[in-house]
Amino acid sequence: MTLESCIVLPTSKHGPPPPPAAVLLHELDLISPPMQIHNHRFYRPAAHRSASAVIDTLKTALAEALELCPPVAGTVRTNDQGQPCIAMDAENIQGTPFQVCISDTPYEGDSEDLSPRTDILLPPLSSSLAVKVTQFSCGTIAVGSSIHHQVADLCAFLEFLELWALIARGETIDFATIPDDWSRNPGRFFPKVEPAAKTLPPPPPFTVLPAPASGPPASLMQPSVITRWKFSQSSLRHLKADISPIVPTEHPSGLWISSGDALASLLCGAITRARNDGNVPRVEGRTSADSPYENLVMAADGRGRAPEGNMANGRYYGNFNPLWNATVSRSDLLSLSCEAASRVAVAIRSALNLQLSPEAIARKISFFEDPLNNQPSGRIVWTADIILTNWCRFDLQGPKLDFGWGKPFRSTSGGVTAYPPGYCIMTEDKDSGEVSVMLTIEHAAENGLKADLLLNKYAVLDLSPQ
Repeated sequence: MTLESCIVLPTSKHGPPPPPAAVLLHELDLISPPMQIHNHRFYRPAAHRSASAVIDTLKTALAEALELCPPVAGTVRTNDQGQPCIAMDAENIQGTPFQVCISDTPYEGDSEDLSPRTDILLPPLSSSLAVKVTQFSCGTIAVGSSIHHQVADLCAFLEFLELWALIARGETIDFATIPDDWSRNPGRFFPKVEPAAKTLPPPPPFTVLPAPASGPPASLMQPSVITRWKFSQSSLRHLKADISPIVPTEHPSGLWISSGDALASLLCGAITRARNDGNVPRVEGRTSADSPYENLVMAADGRGRAPEGNMANGRYYGNFNPLWNATVSRSDLLSLSCEAASRVAVAIRSALNLQLSPEAIARKISFFEDPLNNQPSGRIVWTADIILTNWCRFDLQGPKLDFGWGKPFRSTSGGVTAYPPGYCIMTEDKDSGEVSVMLTIEHAAENGLKADLLLNKYAVLDLSPQ
């Protein structure tokens, strides 16, 4: 039952320098359609605080956070020249829709109805942020938030959520962590690219179309089944040990692999085998059946790769996930052997090291900013067989997300039920070291995925209420 529905507007309490009327979106903001990033946080009952006091604190602190982070209060739109931007003038500061709901049932898990909005693609002129607070009959409080992906990536979204929580706790704001420049100009943090490098072909996994794309590729719009898996800290150690190169010098690069590389290898293999067993057709956006390779793409925050270390810790607000890709042997992905999985993990590590070097990122930024590629906007596209998103480095249940009555006991990527197939989100519980994986697959491949021998060797299918 909805108790309250209102709009939270920015305060004028702190008086930061006024933001520009608008900031142009960078092509790195536009490689994603106007989708959402969801985050649901679950809190124990707030002892010695009434429900109304909790809601008042959340709204008051949110209003202050919106003042200090104008893009989140602004509106994604096109300017008079047809350029996509975030408008932050008074006319376009529409604030944040804020709902308060009461459930007559106890908390049993996450669900889609805890999300403030469930659109796959946001309609034009949608608010950048939306919030829904639900109190269950047992006292558990769910705070569901969703942000427009063209406004922020996960890193920037969490920085805003942490600022909101810090203000709610009544702690001193560190203004050094708030940008003094809201422009989307990531190239200022990286080496200047020599003119000769600008003539190189598009960096993987991107291509440039002769005209703007009319919509996402068919591969991203196929229906899917969501499965969830749990990996204990012990099982991840065994996985890494089992597929690490026995003699590193057997690989030309002699590479070390991380636990994340090993996990990505396992997940990509399980998806590929399940699709093969289920005879899943290869629609637009995927590699052809004749190709000996699968195209793996992963989002990776590039802020920490800036050579002078001056881009992280809140200094750049926007999207800075310079996607990297690995072109991996399909036969290795189809194999159940640890040796094949090891080769996949090494290919992933090699691609990551090569494509996330400061020089490679600088070239990628130059590619995105070249008018030959971005005019008109919407011509730069990417495709993949499998999309990986690793959130494990973020503490989604940590003390920085405490609103004043304790940190969340659970945090999820939302109870959303619509994701493209071949999509994966990995999160880690920092207290236990357990990794949770949301893995999607086409309906025809569902049984094959759930029965995959290698996946079930290391993971447990999570059938508990979400």
